[in-house]
Amino acid sequence: MRRYNQLIICVFLILISHLSAQDYSFDFEEFEKKSYEYVGTFQLQSDISDLNNSSGLYRLSFLNKEDKEFLDSYFASLQLRGSYEISNFKFSLDLKDKLSYTSNDDFENNFSTYEAFLNTTLSTNFDFQVGKKSVKWGKGYIWNPVSFVGRQKDINDVDAGLEGFWMFKLSYVKSLSGILQNFSISPVIIPVTKELNEDFQPEESFNFILNSYFLIKDTDLDFYLFMKDDTFKKFGTDFSRNILPNWEIHAEFVFEKEVVKNSFNSDFIVESITEDSHDYLFGTRILLETNTTVILEYLHNDSGLDEKQMSNFFDAVDSALSENPALLPIIKNYQIENFNSQYLMRDYIYTKLSHPEPFDILYFTPSIFVLYNLNDNSRMIGGEFNYSRFENLNLKLKYNSMFGEENSEFGEKISSNKISFLMEFVF
Repeated sequence: MRRYNQLIICVFLILISHLSAQDYSFDFEEFEKKSYEYVGTFQLQSDISDLNNSSGLYRLSFLNKEDKEFLDSYFASLQLRGSYEISNFKFSLDLKDKLSYTSNDDFENNFSTYEAFLNTTLSTNFDFQVGKKSVKWGKGYIWNPVSFVGRQKDINDVDAGLEGFWMFKLSYVKSLSGILQNFSISPVIIPVTKELNEDFQPEESFNFILNSYFLIKDTDLDFYLFMKDDTFKKFGTDFSRNILPNWEIHAEFVFEKEVVKNSFNSDFIVESITEDSHDYLFGTRILLETNTTVILEYLHNDSGLDEKQMSNFFDAVDSALSENPALLPIIKNYQIENFNSQYLMRDYIYTKLSHPEPFDILYFTPSIFVLYNLNDNSRMIGGEFNYSRFENLNLKLKYNSMFGEENSEFGEKISSNKISFLMEFVF
C-alpha cells in the first residue's frame, strides 16, 4: 500500500511538472536585450499669474506699459530621449523643443540638446563618457551646492530633467568587503570657450572637477574638488544616512575661494567685495506611519543678500522709477547679473508634506510646501495635486502664493499668486 501511495505521488508530481512546463513556458527571444531604447514626452501647460502691481520688480519689468492684473502663459513641449548600444559603446541623445506664448503677445520657440554623449565601457570597473551630459550631484532635495558640474534644480519641479554641459568624464567603481563597501572616483573636464559651455563660466577656462564616493557602513559620503585653470576654486562634501528604515538625514557643505559679492549701499551705489564663501544645507526625510512623507531642509547661501542689502536694492528701484531715471540701466544690469538665483538671500527653511491616495482616492497624490526666508520673514507657500489614473498620462495642478512685507524677497515678487495646469503624455 505504501509503495502504491508513493507511485501515485510520483505520477502526480510528473503531471504537475508537465502542466507547469506548458503553462509557463518562456520565449527567450522576448527577453533578449534590444540594442536601442527610446521614449518621448509631450507636455501642455497653462499658467495664470496674479500680478503684484505694487511690486518694485513689477514696475521695473512693465516700465512704460499698461498695467496688468493677470498674465496668462501657455507652453507646449516635446522631448525625445533615446540610446543605441553596440558592443561596449552606447550613444545617448535627449532633445527638447518648447513653444511659449504669453498674453503680452510674446512668442518663443526654444530648442535644446539636453544630452548627446558616448559612453564606452573600458572594463568591469571603468567607464568613459564624452559629449553633453547632465550630471546630478548632491543629497539635498531642493538645492545642491555641491553640484559643481550640473545646473540647479527648479524649486517648482525638482524632478525635472536638466540640460547638461559638454564634458569628458571617467568613472572608476569598485565594490569591497568590510567597513568600506563601495568606492568610486570620477574626474570630469569641462572646457569653456566662446562657442562651448559659455554659460558654465563667465570667461574662457579649463575646468577640472573630481568626485570621490565612499559607502562606509551604510553611509553615503562624497568629496568634491574644483580646479579652474590649475587654480583651486572650491571644495565640497556631502553625506546621507538612514537612521531608521523610514528616517534619513543628509547634508552638503561647500567652501569657495574668493567669491565676488555685489550689493547696493544706502547711496544706491553698487559695492563689490571679494571674500571666501561657505554654503551648506542639512535636512531630513521621514516616512510616517500614516504613509505621509515629510521633507525638512535648512540652507545657507553665503553669497546671498542680507536684509539691509535687499532693502537698499528696492529703495534704489523706487528712486529710479520716481526721480532718478539714470539709475535704471545700473539696476537692470545688476538684476541680470545677480538675480539669476532662486535663493537671493542667505537663510531659508523648506518643508514639504506629501501623502499618496488620501481618503482612498486612487492614483491621487497631493503635497504642500513652504519656503521660508529667515532673513526677512517672507515666504512662498505652494501645493501640487498629481493624478495618474490613465496609462502614460499624468495630470498636475500647482498653486503658489507669495507673502511678505514691503522690500522683502517674496513680498516684492512680480506674481503674488500663480496657478498652473500640466498635462504630460509619455509614449
